[in-house]
Amino acid sequence: MLLCKRRTRCEARVGGSNEPPWMASNKRWALALLVVLLALLAAGCTRQKAESDQVTLVLAYPADQKTRPLYRETIARFERKHPGIRVRLLEIPKDYYRKVLVMIAGRNAPDLMWMGQSFAEFATRGAFLDITDRVARELNLEEYLPQAIQWYRIEGKQLGIPFGVDMEFIAYNKKLFDEAGVDYPRDDWTLEEFLEKAKRLTKDRNGDGRIDQYGFRGGLDCSAFGAQILAEDGSRACCNTPQMVRHLQFHLDLAHKWRVAPLPDAIQQEGLDIYAAFRQGRAAMMRMYTWDLPALREQCREIDWDIVNGPKVVQRGYWASSQAVLISSETRHPDEAWLLCKEFFGPEFQRSMAQRGLPTNLKIAREVIAANRERPANLAALLKASDALYPFPRVAHLSELLQHWWNANESVNCLRATPEVAVARAERAINRAIARGR
Repeated sequence: MLLCKRRTRCEARVGGSNEPPWMASNKRWALALLVVLLALLAAGCTRQKAESDQVTLVLAYPADQKTRPLYRETIARFERKHPGIRVRLLEIPKDYYRKVLVMIAGRNAPDLMWMGQSFAEFATRGAFLDITDRVARELNLEEYLPQAIQWYRIEGKQLGIPFGVDMEFIAYNKKLFDEAGVDYPRDDWTLEEFLEKAKRLTKDRNGDGRIDQYGFRGGLDCSAFGAQILAEDGSRACCNTPQMVRHLQFHLDLAHKWRVAPLPDAIQQEGLDIYAAFRQGRAAMMRMYTWDLPALREQCREIDWDIVNGPKVVQRGYWASSQAVLISSETRHPDEAWLLCKEFFGPEFQRSMAQRGLPTNLKIAREVIAANRERPANLAALLKASDALYPFPRVAHLSELLQHWWNANESVNCLRATPEVAVARAERAINRAIARGR
């Protein structure tokens, strides 16, 4: 009987589960763990695939404290619109053009590059993607400033669309005008009116026999005198002309004959902080550029100031350059790079650009000017002057060529050469440099 009961228990163990309870529990945990691991593996594969599908673009630009926030804000906005694209800002604060040229020569070019007046030097190396067809399909170029658009067109190919124009203006201190009883300048003023105002605004405030408030600081563009440094195609210098001699003589007389502008030595002694000179009333009028607008608003908040176009001499004219972000011809992601390009000449960036200069989208420029309620009140002056812009010649080594001109200009200001001698020297030096570059 006992045997039979024991046998029954054995048979029962064979016929049912013979595992101890702890082993069955471990199996359940193992199964659950396997499910979790499979889920994690699947998620990892999905994430890895998503990461592999994501495109990263590199954008090089000459970073500084004034432009860095604008670019970072633009990139953040772009990435929100296009979550599959990431943009790495390659900030190059010094020697920008040379460093990017080295990258191109090493076949390590960024996907996109900021460009200004040295654009042609890069274009001659085949550095940029032809976007002619993309522009024709997606943009209406009639909405943009034509002079700026032409700057980036070479041999019928559109290589870029500029987002802003760099140009000059004259900033003036209204308080100093009021104290002297001088009417504010208007955009249609003449050279004679300019000189008359500069004379009346030049003062010895403390009676020590030394001028401490000049009527003007800076210079006027040679284009207004009908003069040019280089031929339009950049093939030769054309600065040895009576018009250029008149231009240089006028600026020499401002400091030495009429004494309405500081001598070069005086500028060196007081320092090169033009905003401090303007804020402290050491100059009633100053030649400045569109990139100065943010600093003027920030550093000259306590004074009442405005801007005006330069006076008309024989014609109204301004040398100007434009800014653009261009696509590298070596990029592996041309479609994505084009999307980023469009962000810069799109409405959001163009409105931001209007606070720093002249945007190339004319509709947005007019909208911002009409709604402007801060200094400068005469922001419309920039748009008024746009018809008289002369783009820098599209020639390689432009900076080197212009340096010969700056050297000649300095020699006149410092009385080391007459205007006639200086322009002749500059023309010879520029032509030699052009010949070496061919």
